[in-house]
Amino acid sequence: ASFGKVGHYRQTSEYGFDIARHFNYHEDVAVGNAIKWLENRKSDKPLCLFVGTNWPHVPWPENTNGIDAAALTVPPNHVDSKISRQWRARYMAAIQKMDSELGDVLDAAHRILGEDTFILHTSDHGAQWPFGKWTLYDDGVRTPMICSWPGKVAAGVRSDAMVSWIDVLPTLIDVAGGDLPSNVDGKSFLPVLTGKTTKHRDIIFTTHSGDGNFNVYPTRAAINADGFKYIRNLHPEFQFGSHVTKATDDSAYWKSWIEEAMDSESARDLVDDYQFRTKEELYNTKADPYERKNLIADPAFTQQAAQLRLRLDSWMQQTGDTQTVFGTPEIIVSSR
Repeated sequence: ASFGKVGHYRQTSEYGFDIARHFNYHEDVAVGNAIKWLENRKSDKPLCLFVGTNWPHVPWPENTNGIDAAALTVPPNHVDSKISRQWRARYMAAIQKMDSELGDVLDAAHRILGEDTFILHTSDHGAQWPFGKWTLYDDGVRTPMICSWPGKVAAGVRSDAMVSWIDVLPTLIDVAGGDLPSNVDGKSFLPVLTGKTTKHRDIIFTTHSGDGNFNVYPTRAAINADGFKYIRNLHPEFQFGSHVTKATDDSAYWKSWIEEAMDSESARDLVDDYQFRTKEELYNTKADPYERKNLIADPAFTQQAAQLRLRLDSWMQQTGDTQTVFGTPEIIVSSR
């Protein structure tokens, strides 16, 4: 059964759920109605229930519930302007809504289904900020994943094991005691959750192509367990433009970034780095979590770049990557 933003809105009904409800844009009754449905459910059959909150997807709340924008920590890959802080407060308020809804679902699941219930909470991409959603930087692809299964998954443990979203389906099948089809790409990370191993993948591949005529910027990336990430921008001659830069109703802070960039070199660097990129990028995400120092031309990291470049080449060939450009790109005169 599915309630809320589980797929990309109306596409959810195409995914084979027995029940799929409240999947329209910001249909915020979804979580409450999922709980009501669960409370009224009479069947004792096994249940896999998906509950998707719309938060913290935009539009973020205007009421920030007393969050002090001036006291917030602004990430080093964001321009620290007054307006940017006001919008970050709204983003934090949206996260509070998500957290509250998660708590409601957790309480209902344990109350109705009992403690022997496996719960997985995750997000499909990063927030709608520059260097986040629609990019392959960690702010865009490294997302929360929290699992709970009393008596089987130890509480309060944080794992460094690398997991990809394609691993979620095999894990759910494994938890339910099912047999995994041979044509599924992912692999179960249940052994990590139960403490049988501390490792899962040695490399993760990510990809982005575009969203209509927004962010038409095909890019591929590979990150290894040592934290080295290699990004290949297939068309560095394109200018990166997203909902952040084009549909500013939900990101009105962007204008303040441009204004700051007129007088501030650091702000100008951030704006330029968001919209104009080199063909290849290499970062040590453990030492540089906000990916501000591109190591691709540093001789000290030639080996790491070469290894990841080869792994990405192999994966793109294996998956039949056509490197198609979807949408109409914005072409720049020259790229850095």
